[in-house]
Parts: sequence; C-alpha cells; structure tokens
Amino acid sequence: MNLAPLAAPESTYVVSGPLSIETITRSLLTLLPARHHSIARHKFSVLDTFDGRVQRAGAFLTRAGAEGAPLVTWQAARGCGSLVTRVNRPVSFAWDLPDSPLKRQVAAVIGPRRLLAQADTEERGSLLDLVDDYGKTVARLRIACGRARLAARGAWHEWPILVTLIGLRGYEKAYEQLARVVESRPGFERSAESPGTVILRHVGAPRHRDAAGRRRVVESTVRADAGAKRIHLSMLADLVASEPGLRGNLDTEFLHEFRVAVRRTRSLLGQIRGVFRPDLVQHFAAEFSWIGRLTGPPRDVDVLAIALRERDGEFGTDDMDALIAFVTQKQQQEYATLVEALDSDRYRSLLADWRAFLESPISSAPEAEHAGNSLGAVVSRRAWRLSRRIARRAKAVGDRTAAQELHRVRIDAKKLRYLVDATPDFYAPSDLDCIMTALKKMQRALGDFNDACVQQQLLLDSSNALRLSGGPIGARRTLGLLAERCDQRRGVLRTGAIEALSRFRARSVRRACRRAFKQAYAEERSR
Repeated sequence: MNLAPLAAPESTYVVSGPLSIETITRSLLTLLPARHHSIARHKFSVLDTFDGRVQRAGAFLTRAGAEGAPLVTWQAARGCGSLVTRVNRPVSFAWDLPDSPLKRQVAAVIGPRRLLAQADTEERGSLLDLVDDYGKTVARLRIACGRARLAARGAWHEWPILVTLIGLRGYEKAYEQLARVVESRPGFERSAESPGTVILRHVGAPRHRDAAGRRRVVESTVRADAGAKRIHLSMLADLVASEPGLRGNLDTEFLHEFRVAVRRTRSLLGQIRGVFRPDLVQHFAAEFSWIGRLTGPPRDVDVLAIALRERDGEFGTDDMDALIAFVTQKQQQEYATLVEALDSDRYRSLLADWRAFLESPISSAPEAEHAGNSLGAVVSRRAWRLSRRIARRAKAVGDRTAAQELHRVRIDAKKLRYLVDATPDFYAPSDLDCIMTALKKMQRALGDFNDACVQQQLLLDSSNALRLSGGPIGARRTLGLLAERCDQRRGVLRTGAIEALSRFRARSVRRACRRAFKQAYAEERSR
C-alpha cells in the first residue's frame, strides 16, 4: 500500500517548561476548531546509513511495526511533506522497498548504502485535524513526546514535546494563520531541525558530515614533508574507518571508500614528489599497490551487482533471481579473498609501519630533495605538469583512439583530482571551481566509458562461468543481452568522453590552471 505524499509545508516547535501533552491539547482545542485523535503509544526504529546520508539530507526515515507488514515513513526536510509505504519483507537497501515514490526518494539519497537501525523510539501524543467552517480539514497539528535510545543498546533518554504543524495543499493561508497562533503560545520555540533530528540529538546519536568536511586543513607554507604526513594521516583515518564495514560486507560503499583511500595514498606518494626518502616511497607504494590490486575484483563484481539491481523488472523474475544469486556467490568469494589478505601479517605490518612513519618526528635536516620546500610549491609544480599532460593527451583523442589510451588520460585525471582534493585551500576559489568542474566532468565521462568496457567483459566472463556450471539458459541469455547493451553504450559514452576532454582544454580552464598552479608555484618559490 502506498500513501500519497503530503505536499505541504511543515513547522516544528520544541516545547519547554512544565507542560504535558494533555495540557497542550486542551489549550489548543479551546483556541482552534479541531477534531482530536489520540496517538497511542507505539514503537519505531530510526533508519539511516553508516555515514548519515538521510540525516545529512535533512530527512527522517522510520520503520514501525516489527511483525506483519510494517510501515516505512520518509519525512522530508521541513516543508516538503512525507511519504509512507507498507513493506512485506526486511528492508536493508533501497531496492528492498516496493516500487513507490518513497523508494525512488530513498534510492536517490542513500544510493547503494545499507540502512541500519540508528535508534529505538517510543512515542505517544495527540493529533489535531484543524477544520474550516465547512468541517474540511485544512491543517494538522501533531503533538508528541517519548523516549529513545541508541539502537538495541544504551539508556533510554526522554525527548521533549514536539509540536509539528502540517499544512495541506490549497490551504496555505490557513497554515500561516495557524502558525501565528502556535508561535504565540508560551514555551513554544520554533526549531530549525526536523523532529527526527531533535530525537537523534537527545539520544546522543552522532552528527554526520561529508568526508571532505573531516579532512585536515594543511597550510601551503608548511614544510612539504610535514604537510604530506598530515595529508596521509587523514587518508589513513579514512581507510581504517571503512575497514570494519568492508570486513562485514555491510554494503558496497565500504569497499569503495577503502579502495579510494588506498588509491589516494598510493597516488599521492607518487605525486607529492621528493618529500620522503625514495626507498620509503618505493616500499610503501609497492605495498599499497598490492592491497589495491586485491580490491579490484570484488569492486568489479559489486558494480555488476548494482547494475543488475537497477535492471530488476526488465527481465524474467526467475532469470534475474538466478543471476543475482550467481553474482552474490561470486561477491562472497571475492570478499573472502580480500578479507584473508586483510588478516595477513603483511597487511598488519603495512598499517603499523605506515602509521609509525607518519607519526615519527620530522627531521631538522630534510631527508629528501624537496622535503624542506613549502608544500604549496611542491604540489603546485606537480599539478601544473599534470594539467599540461592531460591537455596534451586529450588533444590526441579521437573516435578511433584505443580504450587503453583513454584509460591513461583517466588515470592522469585521477592523479590531478587527488592532488587538488588534498590541498583545495591553496588556490583561488574561482580558479578552483573552474578547474574542478571541468575535471570532474571529464573524470566522470572517462569513468563511465571505462566501467562499460570492464562491465562488458565481466558479463561475458560471467555468462561463460554460468554455462560451465550448468546455469539456466535464460540467465545466460540475459547476460548476453546486457553485454550487447554495454557494447552499444560504449559508443555513446566515447562521444561524451571526447566532449568532456575538449571542455578541459578550453581556454578558460587552461588559464585557470596557469593561474592556480604555475603562478602559485612561482609565488611559493619566491617566498
């Protein structure tokens, strides 16, 4: 069952002072024409991803009713209404939800991340349907309080009475009038937070921020070896934070984040050049390359699994179920191989030795050629050379250029992206925005083209493996059709990649690169 969204504004008020639900309800009933309904005491769980994507979107996702067919409710950011759907199976991912507006909204926010119970909540209260002279409902007032705790553990915490004014489409004036009445009541304070955020704050749930917001700020004038160590320590924290979720195979994003942290580390070891001793760079680059290679096969299978989920419904149910079961088994095998490597003495030694090096004191006498230079000079010099090389290679790309050459340009684009991502404060915002906009579009276009190439080969390999294992003919035929689609997409994506490469070579981007990188290098050198 899908209920239509309440496309209307909402306002939340936190009530302070010695007021009860019953007192507030009686008071409002004397002021407003309304029908009163009690909200019986009930329980629900607050759902979000590990990195708080629902919370960061300003929304609130709940599941009420553990038995039968529970209700999942999406309460959007203030003023955007709610969506409700009933489910008949456990919900761990967006694709577990029945087809509905709620599913599409959740999928757009959380992507492939797993939904986890963040808090258990008990609630009771009153609901007032505000009516006009004809008995028509024109708005609703929800008055609720309760207690909550971090999911399945910890002490219970009381949360304050929350009054939510919900408008209805076509009755905006009535909503505005009622808002003035509510705001005139003593102890009612309008909140910028949604009710869900208020509850999570009182229970002690962490506030989530984007990974970029957690990165350490590094000054361009800091000594290059010291600054590089600070950057690498930040990436090591990202790597370590993603490892438990990767080991538990909670969702594909943990592997993706782990893989990105490894790639960034290995890339910046080579791009922030001459700041560490060459023997140390060679050793750690080789070790991170080893663990990075092991993340490739499981990531490829993850991408294939997501692609199949997105096409669920396009093919026969039995064939798709067989394919998903086959890919799931392959996922488990690839993850087991990777986790075995993570359990090895080699990996444990890598992390311990890398941390010990990064946390070791900086020598007063620089140990590498550019260690004593400013970080800004070292980074900008390398970024300028990379940007010129990308532009030069991009100019040579055409309709007949081999996929391997496009892949080389993509790798250079990643190197430049990682370098600038680590040091964004070194450059003027206008130049940085111009460069990064073109760079991200180019990287995305090249990445989509590369993914189509990899996915086509993986589909063909999977079809062959399914044939050897005696898999159903329909599932193999589906894989073949998907491989054909990938081949067709490659042509379209190649055109898009060539256009993105051309945009990176535009005069405005080249001038921004010159100002940001070449001039920054010259200025740092002159200090």
